[in-house]
Amino acid sequence: MRILVVSDTHGDWRNLAAVLKLLGRSVQALLHLGDGAGDVRSAARSGVPMPPAFGVRGNMDSDASVPLLRRFDAAGRLVIMAHGHRYPLGEGFSCLSRCARDEGARAFLFGHTHVPHYEDRGGIALLNPGSLARPRGAWGPSFAIIEAPADSACIDVKLYELGGTHGSPRLRVIRL
Repeated sequence: MRILVVSDTHGDWRNLAAVLKLLGRSVQALLHLGDGAGDVRSAARSGVPMPPAFGVRGNMDSDASVPLLRRFDAAGRLVIMAHGHRYPLGEGFSCLSRCARDEGARAFLFGHTHVPHYEDRGGIALLNPGSLARPRGAWGPSFAIIEAPADSACIDVKLYELGGTHGSPRLRVIRL
């Protein structure tokens, strides 16, 4: 299973549409980690390839029907999704790995900081794809791809920076 993970599009769905134009047919799911969860519908209306989409509500989202936390089955591996604004990151990422471990999850996906982050903490993947609309830090607009092969227990995570133009987007691997 190949999964596109995005966050923090904040009403600017054009970069999401550019990524979907490039990758929409090659992924089996789109996970939006909040603050612009409605941008998925806007991108879909633009005519780009659209995989099944799942989202969570961020602190800037107002649609109460979108959950704050979601469990997602990534080819037999449980993944926890949350925007991240309700977790005390002042103590580092230990609260996220603890939550994932308590749930029996293989990964915790979060947004909110607008900064790409990936680490494997004791067998639990902690992933923030950054922001496709309002990046912070050293990287431009960013997202992640998760590969969860059916014949393996592990998952592979790659972060990408989006460059180029909306009509001619380019991708560059982010190495943290």
